[in-house]
Amino acid sequence: MGLREEKKAEQRRAIIETAVSLFRERGYEQARVQDIIKRSRISEATFFNYFPKKEALLYEIAIDQIEESIAALKAELERHDCSVPDRLRSLVRQWAKGWESDRDFNALVVTRSGMLAGAPGLLREKELALYDLYRRLFAEGQKRKEIRADVAPLDLAEMLEGMLTIIAGNWLVGWWKDRKDPLEDRMMRAVEFFLEGCKPSPVPRREARTARKKITSAKRPVRAG
Repeated sequence: MGLREEKKAEQRRAIIETAVSLFRERGYEQARVQDIIKRSRISEATFFNYFPKKEALLYEIAIDQIEESIAALKAELERHDCSVPDRLRSLVRQWAKGWESDRDFNALVVTRSGMLAGAPGLLREKELALYDLYRRLFAEGQKRKEIRADVAPLDLAEMLEGMLTIIAGNWLVGWWKDRKDPLEDRMMRAVEFFLEGCKPSPVPRREARTARKKITSAKRPVRAG
């Protein structure tokens, strides 16, 4: 990246950070584009050169959040000191804490950006990259015989992400009016249930005995005549 591109990236980041600060202070509806321009000390033309409208800021924030998830998944893929199920537990706990850290703001980003429902453009590309990392992690778990091998890794990725998406989305928008339990508790219960279903099936004893007999028979020498 050249110097000019670096400066543009820094300006873009500065505008986003200013917008986030104002959204949190005043609320999204009350924070105007003119307020962001004034606090950023830029011209109107500069703002619209980066963002065609206020909603585009939320789209960029959603992309940043997905990139953070991608970075976390990449870090877990590089770890080999614990099992894949434990790495998945660690990821889910991180994500739950992140969503809980600023519920109202995260709900705004999710509902306005389309992050959890048919994300378009670059956001969709980032989410597909996230799915691929999930797939690789599940494939490693299958190779290590920690995850059942009769389901495709991408299918497992879709199941887990779909489950977590619904749970996080419901919690963020307060779908269940009478539930007060923390998001982390909900997500960890769900992931434990999911991982229980992902365990490799043990070989039944009868089948194991039959397999051993076949191996023993195959090793016996064949008598001549």
